[in-house]
Amino acid sequence: MNKELNVKPIVSDKPYSVSIEMRPLWRICLILVCVSVVSGDKKYLNSKKVNILVWMLIRKNRWQEYEDYLLSRSENVPLVSIDTATFKAIELSIAKGFLSLENDRIFVTESGEELFSLLVENNIMDEEVCFLKKLGKKLSDNKVKGLTGGIK
Repeated sequence: MNKELNVKPIVSDKPYSVSIEMRPLWRICLILVCVSVVSGDKKYLNSKKVNILVWMLIRKNRWQEYEDYLLSRSENVPLVSIDTATFKAIELSIAKGFLSLENDRIFVTESGEELFSLLVENNIMDEEVCFLKKLGKKLSDNKVKGLTGGIK
């Protein structure tokens, strides 16, 4: 019964690629795009809205479902969850000076505006920008409440 197992760990030098969704710079850029496009001149958004918008942007295959909900063509509430990777990217963005946080509002700094300008000038994240221009402002406080189960 007391057999000793000799387990030898195998360590591989093969590189393991990190999926794009988990890369901080990509997510930081998504956050900047969300705040810059949806907020307009005020250059800030509530952190819950940012989390929801980033969640939606990452899931392109469900954009039609989100559009139907945001435009009230469907009463089916799409699944949206808290994404800790987005919050970590917000922390990194603040540390790097792209964003600032005050009273649960995420503000774009001058450095963040410069990075956003680079994205636009180089046609990076064009589909995401178009999605947000079309639907981002439709994410009202009531829609946020519906998506988060009544928590505002």
